[in-house]
Amino acid sequence: MAPALEHSLFFAIVPASHDATSIAALGGRMNSQHALKGTLVDAHRLHVTLFDLGGYPSVPADKVALASKAAASVVPPTFDIVFEKAMSYTKGALVLCADDDEGVSALKAFRQRLGEALADAGLKPPRSFTPHMTVVYARRKLEKHALEEPVRWTAASLVLIDSHVGEGVHDVLGRWPGVASGRPAAWAG
Repeated sequence: MAPALEHSLFFAIVPASHDATSIAALGGRMNSQHALKGTLVDAHRLHVTLFDLGGYPSVPADKVALASKAAASVVPPTFDIVFEKAMSYTKGALVLCADDDEGVSALKAFRQRLGEALADAGLKPPRSFTPHMTVVYARRKLEKHALEEPVRWTAASLVLIDSHVGEGVHDVLGRWPGVASGRPAAWAG
């Protein structure tokens, strides 16, 4: 029998704390407005997943080292992201997303550069990518619809996360740039 995969590693872009606070408030308004009765994603846990690096029984130090070296070789994110739509996504997630590539073009370009650095480091990053940010988990589904106002936020940093599967805990294993952005080292929820 294969060991349980208790850790999932992934790279994500996170918003600055002031942007995260306003996005979380929007999630709360949408939860009420659409009577979703869902679970809100706390501001300090909001992110856009760039690359899923796989599941593991324990944190693989060698993969963390390779991924960290690759991340350090890419100029840290300093761009805006615009999501103008919301919709239900996989696993009951209500997400913010974009139909307009212009709002996510810098995000896609950054992901491309990170993917090339990961490939150069010997990792095999997945190619498919649908830029989105989960704001609420709910059973009720919503069709894709326009937001009253587009959500524009600034990418504050790239983070490497160890998600403790099924526990709602995310440990930040690396952050680029390495300056504090008001986000705790571990996300529990």
